[in-house]
Amino acid sequence: MSETVFEILDDDIIFTIFAKLDDDPRHCARVACVSTRFFSLIRDFCWKTKCFPSLFSDLLSDDTPAGWFTLHKLSVCCPGLLHSGVLPSTTTTTTASESEGENNCFGNWKSHLARGNWNLSREQGSKLLGRQFRDDCLYICEWPGCVHFEEKRKYNLFRGVFKNFKQTRVWRSINDGERKRSKIDLGCAFCHCTHIWDLHSAFCLRRGFGFHHDGEPVVRAYVCDNGHVSGAWTHVPMYS
Repeated sequence: MSETVFEILDDDIIFTIFAKLDDDPRHCARVACVSTRFFSLIRDFCWKTKCFPSLFSDLLSDDTPAGWFTLHKLSVCCPGLLHSGVLPSTTTTTTASESEGENNCFGNWKSHLARGNWNLSREQGSKLLGRQFRDDCLYICEWPGCVHFEEKRKYNLFRGVFKNFKQTRVWRSINDGERKRSKIDLGCAFCHCTHIWDLHSAFCLRRGFGFHHDGEPVVRAYVCDNGHVSGAWTHVPMYS
């Protein structure tokens, strides 16, 4: 197979081209999908300069390419309906017709590039947690997150991350002796963790969100061992 122009260019020249990209961090995610070489270059060298470095330096405990890669994925990817708890964990396939159109773009049940705002905010995180957990540092995406229109209602999917998760009151609450919460057999959308906790059933979310008439919670959220959060809220923003 004949070589393309990019395959014969030095890495330094490719880096110069990548530097011309706008500051939208989703551009790096798209470029990383082009080839294994681009993925390696983006993962190993470009995340830090394109992923809100001041914020992520504060959040990052694993200062390695893998650590930066995970945080970059969290900043630009919607967790999807499955990892946000909207669809049952038995959902494993989607048809071509289901993945077409505005309402099911990218196969909405799984992770995909987020639509809307991709900034992370501690202010939004503090509105999600219960009063006794307000000192925990949680960053989540700005309202309204990635909007999904489903048959029953509209879901605003959000994602976020705890700073120093193993030192938070949320972590202590879900791992507290006899009250230790059961893990859900569903992997994290952003890392290799194979189980998550339901923050709603663990009473870590702010009281007053309530339920819909059919019993579905207005707000739900899940967290993995590494502090990555995914969830969904409906109808009204959290500040209402």
